Amino acid sequence: MNAHDQKQKEGTGYAALLVALCWWGLMPLYYWHLKEVSAPEMLAHRVFWSFAMLSVAIGLRPALRRQMGGWRSFALALLPAVLLSANWVVYILASVTGNALQASLGYFLNPLLSAALGIVFLNERLNGLKAAALALGLAGTVVQCYAHGGVPVFAVMLTVTFSLLGLVRKVWPTKNAIVSTWRETVVMMPFALGYFAFLSSSHALAFTSLGAGAAVLMMLAGPLTVVPLALYAYAMPLVSLTESAVMQYVTPTVTFILALTVFHERLTTVDLTGYGLIWCGLALATYATVRRRPVASAEADQGAGTAAQNVSFLAAHKKTPASAGVNRFWHSEGRPEPERRCEKSDA
Repeated sequence: MNAHDQKQKEGTGYAALLVALCWWGLMPLYYWHLKEVSAPEMLAHRVFWSFAMLSVAIGLRPALRRQMGGWRSFALALLPAVLLSANWVVYILASVTGNALQASLGYFLNPLLSAALGIVFLNERLNGLKAAALALGLAGTVVQCYAHGGVPVFAVMLTVTFSLLGLVRKVWPTKNAIVSTWRETVVMMPFALGYFAFLSSSHALAFTSLGAGAAVLMMLAGPLTVVPLALYAYAMPLVSLTESAVMQYVTPTVTFILALTVFHERLTTVDLTGYGLIWCGLALATYATVRRRPVASAEADQGAGTAAQNVSFLAAHKKTPASAGVNRFWHSEGRPEPERRCEKSDA
């Protein structure tokens, strides 16, 4: 492939990534139009229709079918499925109860908590910039607690569930985002079907009682989940990991703007102070990621001659903020971590 074609493919990758990130940031609009549907039923629809679409996609792709895995893969998908379900429910509730700003805050905080989890559980090193970034994030959270007269529950729950999801996917990495998300929907399907049966037996199923228009919107939960996921999976092998880390802040930024301009949520001076501290922390974390990247690349080139050096580089790469958690926004919307090379094979 010549340089022109390579540059063109890279540009396509960045465009696909930007579309996926903006798509996820605008998702509160979709949930707002279905605010009459309870969050558990909305979750059940999202699981069911996503499973249906992903099953079709995997059925049409032999390469994906070969990655489906056995019972161990589905057992390992249980914990991510629970965390993903909790994250989706909280995100839906935040979107339909006028708390989109808290949803945005949760995903701004997520990289900082993910970095802290990496330090505690993955033995990642805490340098001066990381320490300052975490301190600023903590200070911003304290200010937000003061602004809200207590803990911003939606923001904290979104941050905690998705950071833990990122940690689990780091410990048990997967080869393909689409297949791993399909496995998680398979694990959640019995609960979705059981909830549908319960609502139907009590004549409380919104899918059949709110009219054809609402039913079509509920069915759109599948493509609205799968399409940006596919765009993301397509883009990540084509783009720089460091630059994609910076771009991932597009999602909470879009949600933040949406909350102010469309939902007309109130942003006080104290709120803005808390956001400012968190944004400064994110800026430091991003700078640490960008500064570390050339060092990692140099180590990779130097170690290309021997297998031992390659293994050493992979181990070091896992500890960089770009791959270990400084930019983990991919859970609320079923977002997996970027595909990476690693020693473990997909379960």
